Amino acid sequence: MWLLALVGVSLAARLWLLFHRPLWHDETFTAWASRLPPAELVAALRSDSGPPLFYLLEAPLARAAKSPAEDLGLRLLPFAATLALFAVAGTLPRGAPRAWWIALVACFALVNLYAAEARAYAVLSLLAFVVFFLGAVASQTPGRLAALSVAAALALWTHYLALFPVAAALLLALGSRRFRAAAALLVALVSFAPWVPVLLAQPRDAMAWQHEPAAGSALGFLSALGGVGRIPAPFGRTPGQTVLLASAILGAALLLLLAASTRGDATGRAALRFVAVSLGLALAASAWRPVAFAGRCEMAVLPVWAWAIARGAPGRRPLGAFAALAAAAGLAVTAFVAFGPHPRSTAASAAASVAKLARAGDVVVAGPGFYLPALLEAERGRLTARVAALPDTDAPHPGWFVAWPLSPDDVRRTESLAASLPKDARLFLLLPPAYSQPALTDPLSRLGVLRELVRQKDGVLTAWTPAP
Repeated sequence: MWLLALVGVSLAARLWLLFHRPLWHDETFTAWASRLPPAELVAALRSDSGPPLFYLLEAPLARAAKSPAEDLGLRLLPFAATLALFAVAGTLPRGAPRAWWIALVACFALVNLYAAEARAYAVLSLLAFVVFFLGAVASQTPGRLAALSVAAALALWTHYLALFPVAAALLLALGSRRFRAAAALLVALVSFAPWVPVLLAQPRDAMAWQHEPAAGSALGFLSALGGVGRIPAPFGRTPGQTVLLASAILGAALLLLLAASTRGDATGRAALRFVAVSLGLALAASAWRPVAFAGRCEMAVLPVWAWAIARGAPGRRPLGAFAALAAAAGLAVTAFVAFGPHPRSTAASAAASVAKLARAGDVVVAGPGFYLPALLEAERGRLTARVAALPDTDAPHPGWFVAWPLSPDDVRRTESLAASLPKDARLFLLLPPAYSQPALTDPLSRLGVLRELVRQKDGVLTAWTPAP
């Protein structure tokens, strides 16, 4: 009965988030990118986001969605991926190990939260577990080796972070002399080779916001192993530093207890090594690019971590006690975040408002953070005006932006757009407050009539019309 209660709370939280939390910027990128034809998608991903598979899988739902409310359907694939994790119980012995697995998957906070987000992490989580199990545990039959190669290839084409669990599985296979599994993983890596030049050419500015000390990432990783993790702000209210530290202590304790309990268990030891090597590679790679961002990297290993706990907890009271605390902490944080406030972003609301105001022939100049939702409204046909990015260098990569100070070139380009409009057209400025400054508004006022429609702390909507 207690297990059903845990699963019930978990599913209620996931469904609440799925249907009630508005899409944030990165999910809006999924909605936009998934609507692109394959050739245009590949071109867009050369400077924005990851490999194309997740967006191709989301394409039918994205193209069917006609409104922001229908975009919530893009979360169904991640939701299904985390539901599929419950079936992993079949890889564990009957009885207590399976019950522990179901409890942990139902309670871990990051698993619950990413189950209701239109990004690739939940799908990656499922595929990474398959790679671990087939690569390090299952017998090396031809069918399973083929499945291993396919799962690893799918993971790599789903998200760049898959490189770490696939590499970890390869190292484990070589270390345990599972050479056929290693060969299957190498085939998957070779299949990903055509995309490697795109990966290596990704702009550094695309990840500039992620810089953090390795110690901060490691603390977040331990917290995730303790059931909670560092909760990314877009999910809603965060539980605070005290909860992060407490769950990191839980994660460290579980790590020590599992290390001690798996000394004579080669399979359990393989699971721990998979987790440690995957996260260690992410930290090491951050010396080149800041990829070790706590609160998401852990999704590639959390199912394997939970699997190791589920194997080891039955009959070991200290390990079981700490595992129960981690599960309780994870479910409490899940409820705290899921059932808290989730206001719609200013950018999405403003883009929807401009779509109602603007007409064909108008131009919407959208600044950092506003360009992507305005672009999506335009490509759906809800916003009939032309959309221009400010600065225009943001246009090739709608999924990310660097909010540079307003430059004279930005001002001149906006003046040129205004001057080129016919007498009955309007120019809408959808900008962060830092861009809605006299350096931009004064020249426009000299060319026509400028009227501020809405001002909030994180956005300003202004309309410009030619002088009578």
